[in-house]
Amino acid sequence: MKLDDRKGMECVASKMLKLPNIQKYEVGRKTENGFIASVEMDDGFEFKIHAYSVQQVYPSTVMQLIEKKSNEKEIHIIVSPYISERTAEICEKNGMGYFDYAGNCWFVGHSIYLSERGNKNLQPKQNSAVSVFGRSSRVSSLILRELFADLTKAWKLKHLSEKVNCSIGQVSKVMDFLVKNAWAVKTSEGYKISEPESVLKEWSKTYGKKEVSSYPCYSLENPAALEKKLRKLRQDMGIESYLTGFSGGVRYAPVVRYNKVHVYIAPEDIQEAINYLELKEVDSGANVIIFTLENDSYIKDCRIIQEDKVVSPLQIYLDSTQLKGRGEEMAEAVLKKEIIK
Repeated sequence: MKLDDRKGMECVASKMLKLPNIQKYEVGRKTENGFIASVEMDDGFEFKIHAYSVQQVYPSTVMQLIEKKSNEKEIHIIVSPYISERTAEICEKNGMGYFDYAGNCWFVGHSIYLSERGNKNLQPKQNSAVSVFGRSSRVSSLILRELFADLTKAWKLKHLSEKVNCSIGQVSKVMDFLVKNAWAVKTSEGYKISEPESVLKEWSKTYGKKEVSSYPCYSLENPAALEKKLRKLRQDMGIESYLTGFSGGVRYAPVVRYNKVHVYIAPEDIQEAINYLELKEVDSGANVIIFTLENDSYIKDCRIIQEDKVVSPLQIYLDSTQLKGRGEEMAEAVLKKEIIK
């Protein structure tokens, strides 16, 4: 949807007319998608700017415009109320100028270099991000995890829906969202993720907005002894537990030392597990965090490592990015070693 032409034109003009090396800036005519402006420099050089005015711009929108202008010599810019960080990065990388209503901009042309970032701007609500990346989005989560299981594989919607046991419509919604944000591509062979690190970064952001239900506890025993007890919990009581966070992450990438055990247990088994492990629930100083296993997507592709059940590398990444201390370091190590090989 095209935005208000006047506001878009004023947005660009306010920046251009402040530059001392510009003698003249004026809009020549409106176009179907925006406007064309003429710029005259103090050395007499003149050039035109082709502006695309867009109400809501997505990375895929930018990629399409970049592909469209690839064989043209004119200078192109995008004007929109809001420009996301990812959109801005794509623009700068490909020489596409941009201006938003908060004053953030980037422009390179002739002897002009404009760059301003960091101005706060209200991001339009994107319910799609929550519905795809949210903790409670079980089906979307299973679809994403299947895509990450083999990043080289291209999926037809039908085959992916059958694999995950959900409707084609649900798969289509997820893939449309990924493609719109330039995180996935559609080829003749099917859909595949093209920017896995960017997907995980955004997924973890949304994932962390809602905290998973947890039970902070304290034990006099060290992590190794506690993890041994968790194995006995399975043998003696039939209660399954799945290591995550630091205690799970070191099974994949031993890059940090840890003194706190993070584990998933089914909600109906948690109190019995606390009693068996002789834990005390505390408000502070916890060295055992029991996360509620809210849905089975958390333990998809879990593994048995040295007799311990450990959540998948992808789940380790999502959980570790939420942890204080060296959580991001752990997440990055698992990402490089196990997810993006």
